[in-house]
Amino acid sequence: MAGCCNFSHLFRTKPGEPRPMWKKLSERIAYKGWRQIKVKQFELPDGKIAEFDILSSRSFVTVAAFTTGGELILIRQYRPGPERELLSFCEGAIDPGETPVQSAHRELLEETGYATEELIFLKKRYSAYTDQEQFFFLALNCRYQQAPEPDAGEFLSVELSPESHFRAMLRDADNDLFNNIDAAYLALDFISGRTTPPSKP
Repeated sequence: MAGCCNFSHLFRTKPGEPRPMWKKLSERIAYKGWRQIKVKQFELPDGKIAEFDILSSRSFVTVAAFTTGGELILIRQYRPGPERELLSFCEGAIDPGETPVQSAHRELLEETGYATEELIFLKKRYSAYTDQEQFFFLALNCRYQQAPEPDAGEFLSVELSPESHFRAMLRDADNDLFNNIDAAYLALDFISGRTTPPSKP
């Protein structure tokens, strides 16, 4: 089965066509708070100079978690960006010195009170205008261990959802309540037996 999921042959340039090259010229911090904004300057493939605002923050984990009864563990939390409550999976920044796996276990316990011995790494993702890495995990057979201990300034509630209700919410084009659609489909695809995750983050 080696190489069964290698799609590199689909993403090649035309024969004789060079790959467009970008040259980084400079980088500076434009704003520094809990998050920071960097301004990166590049020479583009056409020779022009352009600047890009880049969100710079710690990499983070997102954990799609299921209880021993097969219910999804969701978090309801007010989000100041859209100024409304959203549902999400457990997620949070990776602390200095932590591995993504350690962070996933810690965030799951802190935010939901659940713990698991079956944590599966699904995928790492980059985004276009941030230097963050996002690590997706699936946590199976989670058991309740303690009351949640969220960070200062976090005000959240934990909700359990049957998988059938959760899938219906994802399919409903008018339901914009859930925030981690990418993580949801990665997790559901895995438990349906259609994907093989990487061996490690």
